[in-house]
Amino acid sequence: MKIELRLFASLRKQLPIGSPRGKCDLDLPDGTTIGDLLMRMNIPRASAQMILVNGDHDRDFARRLSDGDVLSIFPPVAGG
Repeated sequence: MKIELRLFASLRKQLPIGSPRGKCDLDLPDGTTIGDLLMRMNIPRASAQMILVNGDHDRDFARRLSDGDVLSIFPPVAGG
């Protein structure tokens, strides 16, 4: 299955070199979960503060992704 992965801020460094605008398309095995994808991309769960699947908030690491999903991951926000 194919998904689009969008990473923001400090997480962008986890994308393959040359990925445009903080996103990339990935071919994944059927049944891949959000947690599986985080492991594959070397993103610690604590660094995935907000996760959106097709624009809807979802932090269920056991959620199975589907062909065509758009997964957006944001790190914790800090500042003053």
